[in-house]
Amino acid sequence: MAETIEVRLPETTPDVTESLVVFWHRMEGDWVEKGEVLLEIQTEKAVFEVEAPADGRLTKILVKRGEVAAVGDVLAIIEPVSGALSAQQVDDGETAEQAAEQVAATVTTQKADPVSPLSVKASPRIRQMAKEMGVDLATVVGTGPGGRITEDDVRNAANRVNVAAPGDESTSGSSSDGDIAELTAVRRTIAKRMVQSLQQSAQLTITAWADVTELAEQRKQLESPVSWTTLILRAVVLALREHPYMNATWGEQGILQFRHVHLGVAVDTEHGLLVPVIRNAEQFSLSDLQEIVNQAIKKAKEGKLSAEELSGSTFTVSNLGAYGIQFFTPILNPPEAAILGVGQIEPRTVLEEERLTLRERLPLSLTFDHRVTDGAPAARFLQSVVQFLRNPDTLF
Repeated sequence: MAETIEVRLPETTPDVTESLVVFWHRMEGDWVEKGEVLLEIQTEKAVFEVEAPADGRLTKILVKRGEVAAVGDVLAIIEPVSGALSAQQVDDGETAEQAAEQVAATVTTQKADPVSPLSVKASPRIRQMAKEMGVDLATVVGTGPGGRITEDDVRNAANRVNVAAPGDESTSGSSSDGDIAELTAVRRTIAKRMVQSLQQSAQLTITAWADVTELAEQRKQLESPVSWTTLILRAVVLALREHPYMNATWGEQGILQFRHVHLGVAVDTEHGLLVPVIRNAEQFSLSDLQEIVNQAIKKAKEGKLSAEELSGSTFTVSNLGAYGIQFFTPILNPPEAAILGVGQIEPRTVLEEERLTLRERLPLSLTFDHRVTDGAPAARFLQSVVQFLRNPDTLF
């Protein structure tokens, strides 16, 4: 009998040591083909696919959905086709080659029409999801094309089961006070990184108003539209060039000040918070920066960002102005030394030369690592951002 084959967690990027299993596309006992996607893993907010290394039967899944594994850990066991054949009963008149053809036909049939003995129309991914959520697919009415069962169908069925028989509140999908929302892979990653950020740095937030009256007027006169996010990013880049100690990270051997500005831009997506990185942002003109930012935001919302596009930032900007927020306390994106929070622009009436004048101001919140720098240098950096925004000619 041939030796079994181990499916191990691959190294996705050099700085990542562990990943979260997001979903298994196959169940134990399924036939798989070399190169087909077995599972999805989550690392640093990016999702990767792990393929089957050989043809055969998936005999054992060792790391379940929602569990974390380290690089090199065994995720599953595959019994290769040759080994599986030895366990099959071959008729006296049937050759091993004919048996192999039968195995291949079985695999193809399962992939083309993955149905159960009860003829339930559901993909292997939906079957695995139902198994993990305790749902009997034979009792579910599919609402997908041709009556196929969808993820929503399984979730709705699971909710009905939980309501009918809540059981132990710690493990069911509901409690006496409400429903328990499932933890997504992105949510788990965000939670882990934010707790790590607060535990491993000395964070302090300072705030300031930026007068953007002239900038708002000049922005209206531009032939090509430029977003407020892009203008703020441009001001941050210029301020970081004047105050490089803010474009840094803490290390036990010393503080590393980066030569280039790799800007992280926090983007709210339906899957959770993602932070695409604009590399070498100091090299781009305002128009180029606008185009790059638009592309990054679009890819983030479509879930098409690669791991490289989500890693390596040296400073992050988080804009909550669209939600009517003023000042807030953004949490550092480790291992960065600072993050700038941006609020909503608001009108303000001021007295200038004995006349009431309407001005526009922008709230800014700077969180920084007090291990890397002190309050006064951080304040000087924030004031530089304010000055660049106040004088729009410096941004163009």
